[in-house]
Amino acid sequence: MAVQDAVRAFVQAEIAPHAAAWDKAHHFPAEQLKGLAALGCYGVAVPTEWDGAGLDYLSLALILEEVAAGDGGTSTVVSVNNCPVCSILMAFGNADQKERFLKPLARGDMLGAFCLTEPHVGSQADGLTTTAVRVQDADRDGYVINGVKQFITSGKHGDVAIVMAVTDKAAGKRGISAFLVPTTTPGYTVARVEDKLGQHSSDTAQILFDNCRVPAANRLGDEGQGLKIALSGLEGGRIGIAAQSVGMARAAFEAALRYSKDRQAFGVAIFEHQAVQHKLADRAPQIAAASQLIRPAASQQ
Repeated sequence: MAVQDAVRAFVQAEIAPHAAAWDKAHHFPAEQLKGLAALGCYGVAVPTEWDGAGLDYLSLALILEEVAAGDGGTSTVVSVNNCPVCSILMAFGNADQKERFLKPLARGDMLGAFCLTEPHVGSQADGLTTTAVRVQDADRDGYVINGVKQFITSGKHGDVAIVMAVTDKAAGKRGISAFLVPTTTPGYTVARVEDKLGQHSSDTAQILFDNCRVPAANRLGDEGQGLKIALSGLEGGRIGIAAQSVGMARAAFEAALRYSKDRQAFGVAIFEHQAVQHKLADRAPQIAAASQLIRPAASQQ
């Protein structure tokens, strides 16, 4: 696949050599992400009419595998921008929202975040406490959002967030709605950036919404469609996470194989010891099988 080959070449030249240093320094690789965007990686399955690459979810899975093989954190940034962010806009955005948000997201002029998870709630979409109250006055029609979102990928470096909030408490699961919130909106605050075990090239933030007002034109779909919208994004996003996992496993295996051939013990490379060969031989088909399992899931998306 030509696109996969191009992404692999870029990643191995521009990303993989720097991944360890980025992780140590908590560096956000803005320039390298621009390079990936230029290759079409920000909107892989977005139609060309909306400035995407016009490919499919199988292509997205293959691309994410290659990016993750170079740096897991960078692949997470790209994965979330594609799905759930772009995928939700494709499915539920109107023409105006696609023009204002989907096009720049697919081109790489914007970066997207997905605000579902909350403290003590996790990704249980029907247990949200963040609220969005409709406020209409003489010259404005909008919603005021209040609440906290947790573990948000690109919450700090993103330009626009898809935010799930309760618009009707009495309606339960049917009382959740989705909103497009530019991160420059007053009331959108990065409360903290999490100190994780890894993937530090991707920021994971806690976001505070304090009387954050957005126009009604920024609501995605109808009121009450939020749960459906959130689940649709998570469905495709899980394929991306699986592809990332395979890419990182492949890179780890290749590093172990190289090390086993370089490391000398008792006068020979440890690769020559049968017990080491058995371990490597067990892992190689497991990684290959996992990669193959992703393909039918991605093809059906």
